[in-house]
Amino acid sequence: MTLNVEKTLRKIEDFYGEVPFILKEISKDEKDFITSVQKLFHLMGSNKVFSPKETELFAIASAVGNNGSHCLAFHIKQALRFGATEEEIFQVILIAALMSESSSLAVGLRRLKEIKNER
Repeated sequence: MTLNVEKTLRKIEDFYGEVPFILKEISKDEKDFITSVQKLFHLMGSNKVFSPKETELFAIASAVGNNGSHCLAFHIKQALRFGATEEEIFQVILIAALMSESSSLAVGLRRLKEIKNER
């Protein structure tokens, strides 16, 4: 691991309080790591539009929608660290779950209607 990767891992740990598992694993390949981290810092770390709390709430919603339990645990901790309340996190989870349910219903019901129309 080069000094650049090690320095970047320390920067991530300073920001999040820990280094997420996937970044530890990706750090084994410097090029993949640097590419991933640049995107991470751009979207999650130095976002000029949303606060860190808002960014973490979006990450929670995405993790719920993608069934990402490991990501969900990490981002819930981060959201709390950045000032989100349990109520805010709870509401985000409910909204994300509703959207996932709506998406599943839209796909399933459309497919049912298509097959019904083919008969």
